[in-house]
Amino acid sequence: MAILGNFEETLSFLKKNSNHPFLKFQLDRSGLILDDIKNYDDFNKIKPINRKDLADLSKDFKNFLSLFEDCPLRIFESPGGIFNCLFDRYDQYRFYKALEISSFGPCDIIINTFSYHLTPAGEMFEEACEKIGATVFPLGPTSSEKCADIIKHIDATAFIGTKTFLRKVLEILGENNPLLKAYLIAEKITEAERKYLSEKYKIDIYQGYGTAEVGLIATECEYKDGMHLDNDLFVEVLSVDHSYHVKEGEIGEVLVTLLNPKYPLIRYATGDLSKYTLEKCKCDREIPRLLGIFGRVDNSVKVKGVFVHQWDFDEFCNNLGVNGRLEVVFKDGVDSLVLIINKNVHDVYEKFKERFKLSLKDVKIDEDINKNEILDKREYLKER
Repeated sequence: MAILGNFEETLSFLKKNSNHPFLKFQLDRSGLILDDIKNYDDFNKIKPINRKDLADLSKDFKNFLSLFEDCPLRIFESPGGIFNCLFDRYDQYRFYKALEISSFGPCDIIINTFSYHLTPAGEMFEEACEKIGATVFPLGPTSSEKCADIIKHIDATAFIGTKTFLRKVLEILGENNPLLKAYLIAEKITEAERKYLSEKYKIDIYQGYGTAEVGLIATECEYKDGMHLDNDLFVEVLSVDHSYHVKEGEIGEVLVTLLNPKYPLIRYATGDLSKYTLEKCKCDREIPRLLGIFGRVDNSVKVKGVFVHQWDFDEFCNNLGVNGRLEVVFKDGVDSLVLIINKNVHDVYEKFKERFKLSLKDVKIDEDINKNEILDKREYLKER
């Protein structure tokens, strides 16, 4: 059974936080009260909550905040109109654990290339670097040329960001690369890509998996043979329709329960497809591992660390008065977006970037397109 965590600990957590209004809300929407939850079969009756649910819930933000006992330290907006709140510094996102496992430490000068604006990724790693006592340069989004200049000037030892951006920066740095290690998230790196970059630029590359809602979910150890699940979570891997638990080695959707008393998110359906192993890792950590991310249960896609959700794309097309197909392709080591619409639209490149914070590689016209859809054509997501 794909239950990757301590259910007794989870049940104890629910009991200890039984009066939390957000926990009560999640039970109420499932027609349950806490006294109904006595074992995992009962827990399994709690209706999963997903990104679209959270987007809809946070539309009435005042009402959304009323479901929490603490005032948020930070408020962010993720793509798709999802408002995320940080209530608990360090222990809600927990990415400091990933950096520690990845050999990041107090002696490192770390370039954080994630955005400090609107979305939470920059903050997630800012606090992680602070927690482990490292020095951080809060770079945020900028050109690869500027990033390379900063890295050389301050003799940075570590990089945090996406695979695509790291590759561009390393190509500029070339043999003068001072970076010793990199922690990548939000975009899959294949073993072939990792080997190429590691050997050519003498850099140790780790990757992890997390979301804006629950922070760290899993991260690689020094052996890089799958990603160890964080022990502050209770994880289930279910069939796409949530009707059964997938077996070891089979692909299913990752559901996460965050055991945080300030933000008790129960059975969060990430929409991400993965598979797991219970085999003991060479590092001797007796923690189940996820063996990568293999796409989404819905038509949403993540490109260069940014989500494009189907409901958000539908609204974009409706506002333009078109039907459209968004295709994600992978060529020459880079993910690209091609938009095909059924009629010409003025300034569509600019409008798309304004909406999704991503650039289109090309726009084509096909008058026969009669519905909105997102097609992910990246074959490397199926690897492993």
